[in-house]
Amino acid sequence: MKEIKKLLARQSDKILPDETVKENIRRELGMEETGASLAYAHGGEKTEKRNVKKLLPLFAALLAVVVLLCVLLPVFLNRQGGQSPVLDNKFDSITDADSFYAYGAASVGAILDSAGTGGTSPQIRTAAASVSPEQGQIDTINRYLSLAESLLSDGSIVGESIAGGEGYGYGMNVLYTDLLGNTVSYTLYYDKEFLSGETDEEEREENYAITGVLLLDENTQYPVEGNYQTETDGEESENELYFKAYTNAARTSYIEVRQEHESETEDAETETETEYVYSVYAQGALTERIAVEYESEEGELELKMTITGSGVRDELTFRSGTDSGESVLFASGTVNGESVRFRVYIREGKYHYVFEDGSSSDHDRYDDDEEDDDD
Repeated sequence: MKEIKKLLARQSDKILPDETVKENIRRELGMEETGASLAYAHGGEKTEKRNVKKLLPLFAALLAVVVLLCVLLPVFLNRQGGQSPVLDNKFDSITDADSFYAYGAASVGAILDSAGTGGTSPQIRTAAASVSPEQGQIDTINRYLSLAESLLSDGSIVGESIAGGEGYGYGMNVLYTDLLGNTVSYTLYYDKEFLSGETDEEEREENYAITGVLLLDENTQYPVEGNYQTETDGEESENELYFKAYTNAARTSYIEVRQEHESETEDAETETETEYVYSVYAQGALTERIAVEYESEEGELELKMTITGSGVRDELTFRSGTDSGESVLFASGTVNGESVRFRVYIREGKYHYVFEDGSSSDHDRYDDDEEDDDD
């Protein structure tokens, strides 16, 4: 309280009302200086002046407290109660082939890391009889938490050019920051082929393909390929963007990410939504499809994730924040046909789940710093 008083004293000229505001307060409350007239018993009148000067400091103090709360309350909430930080939509930074391939390498790499595949196809929707429905829900969610982390963390996904390696002519270090502030990095070596390109007034075309390998660490790598094809003619545009990582030697199992657009016209205004769709194939058959898109809810940026596979459609919405100083993902939606709402505390090497009924569960989180220790 002493600190608040000191702050009010220093900022009084900015916070406290000036004479115009005071006069408006008096007028609105009917508190004119002349006040009411009192009649004496023997005749005559006396005008009573109300003690306005004593009331004005009270109103000024109340107003100052309101202003101060408006300024400080968001700060306190951010420290204590899970307010989301200001985040960037990472899709907005995908403007050319290099930025798309950096995004593809980072997001596909995050899925492969969380699957812990060690160079084999991810185990998607394992229908083991020994797995409880609750465990099945967490297993589904846990596979994609690292992807949610990469898209809800602060900062952009960055692709830094490096010398080629592994027999390829070009290289790229792909970097992003996780929700604990740690830097996650992968390496992409590739050959690129410029297939076609043209610029003519409002018409522009670019077609650019790559083949290479994605290295998650020194011992784990995946063959990759990609294509970046865009065609713009005035206000119309067509894109075909994909990045694919193969997870078996026969190249019949892989994870692919594609950019997809959806346009909706209402009241002569066209709104375009962009989402990135991840398809998981095992032995040539599609086993799972994950669509991710950003949504703005009351000024907060959220990530919506829709997972479809084996006749089941799960929908989860994530937002990042803090709770008692810990980094948290707040999630809600439906999993296996049931409504869920929970928090996931992001800790070194662990995801700590806390559900609405108070139950909790700990699960492994990929952590680059502890990978060698775990081995």
